[in-house]
Amino acid sequence: MRNLTQRERVINTVLHKPADFIPHQLDVTQDTDERLEKYFGDKEYLYTVADNHLVRAKNKNHKLINSDSYKDLFGVIWNIDRQNGDIGIVKDYILKAPDISNYIFPKASYELISSKCEELIKNHPGRFRIFEIGLSFFERAWTLRGMEDLLVDMMLEEEFACLLLDRIMEYNLDVINIAAKFDIDCIMLGDDWGQQNGLIMGYPIWKKLIFPRLKIQYEAIKSHKLFVAQHSCGDNRELFKDLIEIGLDIYNTFQPEIYDFNKFKQEYGKYITIYGGISTQGVLSRGTPEQVYDEVKRTIEILGYGGGYITAPTHQCTSGVPAKNITAFIKATKN
Repeated sequence: MRNLTQRERVINTVLHKPADFIPHQLDVTQDTDERLEKYFGDKEYLYTVADNHLVRAKNKNHKLINSDSYKDLFGVIWNIDRQNGDIGIVKDYILKAPDISNYIFPKASYELISSKCEELIKNHPGRFRIFEIGLSFFERAWTLRGMEDLLVDMMLEEEFACLLLDRIMEYNLDVINIAAKFDIDCIMLGDDWGQQNGLIMGYPIWKKLIFPRLKIQYEAIKSHKLFVAQHSCGDNRELFKDLIEIGLDIYNTFQPEIYDFNKFKQEYGKYITIYGGISTQGVLSRGTPEQVYDEVKRTIEILGYGGGYITAPTHQCTSGVPAKNITAFIKATKN
């Protein structure tokens, strides 16, 4: 078999077709990116040293308010979490009551989306291109309403909860239709449903309120002949049959603290491509380089058989992950 491009390799993997080797990906937070640029002496280390297979652009345009906070596309103000490199913490919730009559939803920006897609195409022609809608649904709803209030609304104010979710879905569909005009490969929806043990809202509520609207979004993506990727942290084991039913192609993230890799591969391995598997809260942060290398090789052996696996950390590597462990991860993906 000839050497494939990164894009071809990922497509073959997702389709469970033969590839010359298992694709891999290194994702990092901004502070870690700056640290690794110095460590490797290369601003492009993600595409040279790490040889990433995926490139991602996000539907976001954060407007800085001051050095400690920013406003997102939905008008939500966040305190910046510089220490952990995460998205931050919502400063205040816009919807104080179960009522959206005074809230003006944003419109999908053709200018923003097109510029980000065109940048992917121009700068990374040989890699698998993903356009990502982060905080895409349940997460977007609770950033507007508050987690506790939204969970109560889902049980006691269902009409409001459905209306809120429908308006968010309509926005997402507009984003999908704009991004699909460009030569990308995949749209990823980011929406955390799981805790470390079980679902945040419980399966009945997820199936009743989230699932039917998620199905519409997946169908919209598929109608453009694009792959569907879903990011959702935590324990989502109750959902895989439903996600397969509506056409999920790639699932991120996949945590060894939660899932039995052998069991998952047997049950769902021929349907879903796993993107993740190498623990950022475990071996990458706390292990030795030798342990990282061995864990990567072991995980590839289990999940990589027959396609359907993209070797990657379970989440973006933060400041707690030593550079020597990242080097061991990269080495293991290539040997």
